[in-house]
Amino acid sequence: MVFSLLLLLLLLSTATAAAAATSAEAPSTGNATIYDILPLYGLPPGIFPDTVTSFSLSSDGALSVNLSGPCYVDFDYLLYYAPTITGFLHYGSFVDLSGIQARRFLIWFDVDRIKVDLPPPSNYIYFDVGWITRKLGVDQFLTIHSCKSSCRLSLTVNRAFQQAKDFFTDLFW
Repeated sequence: MVFSLLLLLLLLSTATAAAAATSAEAPSTGNATIYDILPLYGLPPGIFPDTVTSFSLSSDGALSVNLSGPCYVDFDYLLYYAPTITGFLHYGSFVDLSGIQARRFLIWFDVDRIKVDLPPPSNYIYFDVGWITRKLGVDQFLTIHSCKSSCRLSLTVNRAFQQAKDFFTDLFW
C-alpha cells in the first residue's frame, strides 16, 4: 500500500513538472527595446535600424520585428529591411532570416543568417548570403542607424563601382 502511494506520488510530480516545462512562457521583455535585447544574445544593437515600431520574441527564440516601413541602411554593404523581419534568435546568431537583403554589384541577395564570433566581444559580424559569408567590422553595428526610405541611383552606382574595384583588388592582390 505504501509502495503504491509513493509510486502514485512520483507519477503525479513527474506529470506536473512535465506540464510546467511545456507551458513555459516567452521570456519577459518588459519595457525593453529590441536594441536592449540584442546584446543579451551577444549581438550588437545596430543590426536593426531606428524605425523599429514593435517586436515579439517567443520562448523558442522566434523573433518578429516590425518597422515603420521599408528602409535602406548603408554599411559596408547597402542593406534593405522589409517592413517585417522574422527569424530565430540564438546566442551569437540570428538565423532563418526573412526580410533583410544585401546588395552586391547591383544585385540584391537575401541574408539568411547574421552571426558573431563567440565568446563576445567580437571584432566581426558575419552575414550569410546563400553559400557566401561576408565578414564585416562589428563596430559599424554598435550604433543604431537611421533609415533611408529609398535607394538613390547615384549612391547605387557609386557603391557598385567601389565594390567591383574592391572585389578585383582582392582577387588579384
